[in-house]
Amino acid sequence: MGLDYTAYRYSDALLPLKWNICGIELRPLSLGHLMVLERVNNPIVSNKESSFNIEDGMYWFFSALIVCGMSYEDNIIILNNEKKHKELMDEFTVNLIKNMELDSKWNIFSKVQLFKEYMNYYMDVPFYTEERPSSDRIPSGTDWKQNMYLVFKKLGYNDMDIYNMNIRRLFFEWCSYAESEGGIKVMNKFDLQSMGKI
Repeated sequence: MGLDYTAYRYSDALLPLKWNICGIELRPLSLGHLMVLERVNNPIVSNKESSFNIEDGMYWFFSALIVCGMSYEDNIIILNNEKKHKELMDEFTVNLIKNMELDSKWNIFSKVQLFKEYMNYYMDVPFYTEERPSSDRIPSGTDWKQNMYLVFKKLGYNDMDIYNMNIRRLFFEWCSYAESEGGIKVMNKFDLQSMGKI
């Protein structure tokens, strides 16, 4: 059979880990989740430095949990319906209190850390090198999510498939497509070992 050069297992993207934080079963992080979090200006996904008090931070954290616990379609419904949004937040609050009462070691900081691990797990893009670098080396002004969307539309996926797809899988499939087109070269495990990445 020969040496296994594979650095990334597709099965990890197809069968991702399960995450339950503060009593919410999170769906695999998706492009749709990121777009909704950006739409509501949630600082958790912002690249900007933001300062807010602990109460605001908890609101944004709990809001992100709720977003990541729903499909893209359900998030859009909630975004456009203030009554449903309030009902959902009330339901979450009741559930959160029960969750806290059941766990004597409940700690907001450990929950936030767990959410960071969830985000990092899904946002782990395979290492690759560009095979056809642009001549001017000036980065594109196009949002990377738009580029992903366009590639997957070309591959025959519909909008909801794209917006709800586990983003880890999205990255893996995008890398396979880009490599097959000659645009990138995904690094193998020996490359990554020599770089100290694994």
